[in-house]
Amino acid sequence: MWPLLRYLHVISDSPQLKFRSAWKEVDAHQKAIASDDFGVGLGMSVLYSAFDYAACVDGRAFLHRMNSLGLLASSGGLPPKVGSMKMADFAAIDQRGKTHIIEIKGTQSSDYALAKAMASGQDQKCSLVFGTPATERRVVGQRLVVGSLLTLETSSRGAQTTVMDPAPEQEETVEIASTVKLHELREPIIRMQVGRLLGAAGAFRTSVAITEIDRPASLPALEGPGQRDRVQGAIREDTARLQSFVSHGETWRGEEAVVPLLAPLEAGNHIYRRARLRQGVSIGLLSELQEGGGRTAFFQDAYPAVDGRMKSPKPESGEAEAALVRPGISISSIELLMR
Repeated sequence: MWPLLRYLHVISDSPQLKFRSAWKEVDAHQKAIASDDFGVGLGMSVLYSAFDYAACVDGRAFLHRMNSLGLLASSGGLPPKVGSMKMADFAAIDQRGKTHIIEIKGTQSSDYALAKAMASGQDQKCSLVFGTPATERRVVGQRLVVGSLLTLETSSRGAQTTVMDPAPEQEETVEIASTVKLHELREPIIRMQVGRLLGAAGAFRTSVAITEIDRPASLPALEGPGQRDRVQGAIREDTARLQSFVSHGETWRGEEAVVPLLAPLEAGNHIYRRARLRQGVSIGLLSELQEGGGRTAFFQDAYPAVDGRMKSPKPESGEAEAALVRPGISISSIELLMR
């Protein structure tokens, strides 16, 4: 909620995407957060448009899930959380089932600072490798470093996003077994993406039930006698307290908040003072999660209809509202209000 409201007042009225001059005086910590937020937002918008990802999740969580499925070939353990060889920021899958490894950078400083940050990302995008060159060609779509440079309205140019596909130097990496299948790589990304969308909509119990691993720890998630019961119970608890709303031709369950803006915001011929924020998941998604499940290690086998609808979110916008919509899956929206 904070970035949605704060950044409404950051963007200048120029045709290009720039920050207002007053942003120069903001605390350095908030500038760093903005660099991360916009770096990820702009970079992933470019990549979603280019590759039509079905889902995209945190890279380290993806790696942990691959480890729990027994698909790591190396015995050296997981990469560090920070440093030149940390796992890349994101793992995504496209509509062909290919896996994409992505490292994101963002800065408000200079071209030099962006180039330096992106140079470090060359190693990070290859901290995960596959057992053989043939496996790499078969299962990997792209390994990319993406960086965004943000500018003030006094600059002669607007924000820029740079995409690099450099050849990295080979260093210590985590290796995925050469026998890995596209089906196996798809599972953790789809499962965690659905869990994240549920959590964003306020369905926290269902999110945990979908993504947790049965005991013993060696038993994969979604497998085990109690898993389906936990999911069904979590959905009942979550739906009882979530709100229903209709938007973009669908009924959703989730959370809604109407909050005052930090300051009146002029857009077009109107002055807006409040905003309605909505996060929701489709009632169809909840119904399918409630009715599906079963003894399988793979999310897409347990919930095939959900998996079949996973597409890139589509941005829709007007003068006073904007939304990211996955039909039949999820919605995230903001609407400006005059009163």
